[in-house]
Amino acid sequence: MKNNEVLSNAFKWLFIGLLICFGISYVSTLNEDIFLLTYGSFGGNAFLVYAIAEIVLAIILSVRITKMKPLTAKILYIGYSLLTGLSLSGIFLIYTASSLTFVFLVTAIIFGAFSIIGKTTDIDLSKWYIYLFVALLAIIILEIVNIFLLNNTLNIILGIVTILVFCAYTAYDVQLAMNNEFLAECENKGIYIAFQLFLDFINLFLKLLRLFGKSRD
Repeated sequence: MKNNEVLSNAFKWLFIGLLICFGISYVSTLNEDIFLLTYGSFGGNAFLVYAIAEIVLAIILSVRITKMKPLTAKILYIGYSLLTGLSLSGIFLIYTASSLTFVFLVTAIIFGAFSIIGKTTDIDLSKWYIYLFVALLAIIILEIVNIFLLNNTLNIILGIVTILVFCAYTAYDVQLAMNNEFLAECENKGIYIAFQLFLDFINLFLKLLRLFGKSRD
């Protein structure tokens, strides 16, 4: 599969994943019975269960992608999108519809801009990987620490830095799709790139929502 075909396939599956994610999130919020079933299950620890399941699926997709059959990779990707949508159901109750729409559009614009940068730049972004990984690891550690500190200034700084990191990751992942050597013989390259871009988009959206989203009164 040619690079442009891989990228096109990745964006197709990204669109499907986002549609499933936000679709199930919205539907589960509208229907009280589904929402109660979603968050009232597992002894009231549904969110934790979804989070653990997401992490497990993310690890499997990242580590085993080259050994999976194409159908298996697609099913796991759809499953991950579904779980993410269930875990995000609460955002429609916390934030106004206009705020969610605005932040989603801003996310799409930023994501699109850095996707274009990743596709067209002559800079080798693969050299950035280790720096991006270390930055992301530092962000995760600081966010865990801030759960106890409850420092609003630190929270804002982490939000801004996280947005910058995932903007860079978006460009990096798009360029990865154009790399002839990366997963050259793997049938699941498109799904793998779609999964990485899905993570980039969702994290950008959530951080922008936390900074600029308007809560319901």
